[in-house]
Amino acid sequence: MKAATGTPTLEAAADAVRETCELQLGLALRSLPPCDRAAAGAEGWCRSGIDLDARGGRWRLTLVADKLSARRLAQRLYALDPAEEPGREELADALNELVNIAAGVFKRDHHGAVLHLALPVFATGWPDQEPSAHGREAVRLAASAADPQFHVLLGWLQSDEPGDGRDDS
Repeated sequence: MKAATGTPTLEAAADAVRETCELQLGLALRSLPPCDRAAAGAEGWCRSGIDLDARGGRWRLTLVADKLSARRLAQRLYALDPAEEPGREELADALNELVNIAAGVFKRDHHGAVLHLALPVFATGWPDQEPSAHGREAVRLAASAADPQFHVLLGWLQSDEPGDGRDDS
């Protein structure tokens, strides 16, 4: 889905995450009402973000999950025993892998725009506020209460440079 101006939308980013989760994890995600971010506490969140450089700036696609959802994702992605507790490295690898694939789907769906993928970056805590795409802050996605839940954020970071500094050929 694109906005009338042809720019990517938060819903398009959420669609890319939905498609990725369905193909990679067998999860049919649906949108849910926003959650109380304070409920998980400052360190109760894990996130992975990836930049897609474009002319005039960059899009930042970020997936945020509470620690239980990140643990469920790692267990499912790596076929871990439910009693096995994944470490920080497995949580980071799982979220980074998911956001990287979703960014590829997002890029594919915006074939008219020149987008260059960066490497995903893992961190804890809810991300600082960034300018959001079309004013909507996040989309919350889940398949069921027993599955991981994700918050999809899409921000635009304007560049002072006239181009993205890359050869478009």
